[in-house]
Order: sequence, then C-alpha cells, then structure tokens
Amino acid sequence: MDGPLSLIPDGGLPDPGAAGPWRVSTRHGELSDPDRARTLPFKLYLPDAPRPGGLILFSHGLGGTREGGALWLRHWASHGFAALAVQHPGSDASVLGAGSPLGLRRALKAAMNPAELARRADDIRYVLGRLGHDPQLPHAGLPIGLAGHSFGAVTVQLLAGERRAGHPATPPDPRLRATLALSPSARQPDAPPGLAQRFAHLRLPFMGLTGSRDDGMGLSDISAANRELPYRHAPAGIDGPDKYLLVFAGGNHLDFAGQASDAEGSLFAIRREPAVFRDNLLAASTAFWQAHLGLDGRARRWLATDLPGRLRPTDRFEFK
Repeated sequence: MDGPLSLIPDGGLPDPGAAGPWRVSTRHGELSDPDRARTLPFKLYLPDAPRPGGLILFSHGLGGTREGGALWLRHWASHGFAALAVQHPGSDASVLGAGSPLGLRRALKAAMNPAELARRADDIRYVLGRLGHDPQLPHAGLPIGLAGHSFGAVTVQLLAGERRAGHPATPPDPRLRATLALSPSARQPDAPPGLAQRFAHLRLPFMGLTGSRDDGMGLSDISAANRELPYRHAPAGIDGPDKYLLVFAGGNHLDFAGQASDAEGSLFAIRREPAVFRDNLLAASTAFWQAHLGLDGRARRWLATDLPGRLRPTDRFEFK
C-alpha cells in the first residue's frame, strides 16, 4: 500500500498502535436507495495518501449513528486506509426517541430482529454497488474490508458468510478481502443449523475483538463467552493464520464502540477515560488490516510474534 509502511527504510513494521503519518479529512453525505426507499447517511474518512491502501466499511451498533467507530476509523485512516461509516435507519439512534432507560432498552430490543439485520446487510450491499458510480464515494478498485460493533458485528458476520436461519445463504461479495468484528456474537447458539455449520463458511480473514466483561446491553442472553463463538467455529486459515481472537481483560461492551453515542450514554455509565487497552486494540486491528487488506507480510508476522508481547498477562490472544 502507498504510505506509512514505505517510510521504514530497514523494512520493519512501524508501531501500528501509534497514529500513522497521514493527515485525515472527513466528510458527511447521504446515499439514496430508491428501490428500498432508504436514505443512508455516511461519514467518510480519507487519508491524504496518494492512494488509499483499501476501503473499510463500518456498521454501527444498535442506537448508533454514522459517528460510531470514530476512534478506530480515524486511526485506520491515519495508516492509509479510507473508511466509510454507514448509518442504518431502523436500528440507529432514531429508534430511541426520549424515554426512561427501561423504555429505551425495550426499543433497542425491538429493533434487533431478523428483518432489521437483513436491511442492514442490504445497506452495505447497496453501498458496495455504488462504488465507482457515485462521486461521493472512493473509487471501486480498492480492496474492501468490513468492520462493525455489536449488531454491526453481526451484520459483518452475515456478509462474511455466516449461515443464519431465516436468511438466504448468500456468498460474500467477491470484492471483500477481510472482516473485523468488535463484540461479535452467536445468539441462540443451540438453534439450527448448529454453530459448526453456521460459521463453516466464514472463510475470509476474520478478527474478533471483545472483553471479559463484554456481556452486552442487557437485552438478551449474550455472555462474554458467547462472543468468542464465531472465532471458535470458523475454519482455520489455509495458507497460514487468518482467524484471530483478542479478549481484553476487563473490557466492557462500550469499550469497543469506538465512540459511544448520546443514546448509549443515556443508557449506560460510560467510562469517559480511554480503556487501558485502547492502544493495543488500535495496534492489533491496524496490523490486521495491513496484513489481510494490504497483504503486507510484515504485519502478518507482527500479529503472531510481536503483538503477544505487548499484551497484559490477563489478556488472551489466539489465532489459527
């Protein structure tokens, strides 16, 4: 990729947890899908690199907006990747309105349903289809990655090949090169078709990032252990490791949002200071994109050899 990796003359990998060398600009816009009568707000992050090393699409969690994931997306962009945060009507902040915390939780739970998940996946497919046709968006020739938090992570899993009851078995878009899920999950793990078959087609490179206290938003039966299941049941890489799981000790659900929305703030006591593991999350995720979106062999080796040494003893990192 053009940019930061070429700045190290001895061939070593610069610290992916530190801010990259590229200045980042942002702009807001909207895409209109007339066939579905949906308007999709977005926020685009652009590095000032001659050519971005790839394009990362981001799907926010329940009650979020296009401002979600800002911490992660700006950092990835500083390392040369363009990033596009898509807002999903029907499961964004608009469903919350004003009300008591209990009423807001009920509104969130109502929005987390198979129909909304299908609409979210179609939102991302629509954006992919507009690349190269809409001047607001980056050009179509960039390698593409998907990332998301919580319900956005589930959206990513579906688009990456997860087979879920009630959803057609649709193969991933051939332009997708890598996927990253912040707070992934496998709700109803005992339901057909079973976890082994459910994640057997998750063949794209995949990184799951979660925490030992990432037990969700009190909406259903999600536990911190459940968030490890997509990784556990995904197939191992064929040409070396390309599936990764990083569990940060003490990490809670909103530590992985990248930027908690006002709606989330009205529901939860948000930790205002950065999580102690933030820099390691930035490092791991950036190296993942460099390795599997930018196809940089140094970053792939760094994940296996250098990353474990900078984690705390209570964190857990696995790959296969």
